Amino acid sequence: MIKTIVLIFLKLSYLGKSLITLMLSFFDDIIIFFDDIGFFIMNFLRSIRFEEIREFIANHYLTILLFIILIILLYSTIYKENKYEKN
Repeated sequence: MIKTIVLIFLKLSYLGKSLITLMLSFFDDIIIFFDDIGFFIMNFLRSIRFEEIREFIANHYLTILLFIILIILLYSTIYKENKYEKN
């Protein structure tokens, strides 16, 4: 009986360690992904020639991002409605 309890405890600790390792590697990948996105966005902003446009994008990036998300949501909603109407 003691052997089975010890065995279960050791297996659970091994499972916990593997889950923690998996979550840490997942979070590390997410951080690297966002870091790469920031790098590409900064290079995109630097490559714009006209300073006025660069400043406008830098000052209004959140509004532009929300507008793009709104367009995607509207398109997906309209596409779903058309998809159900065809059937």
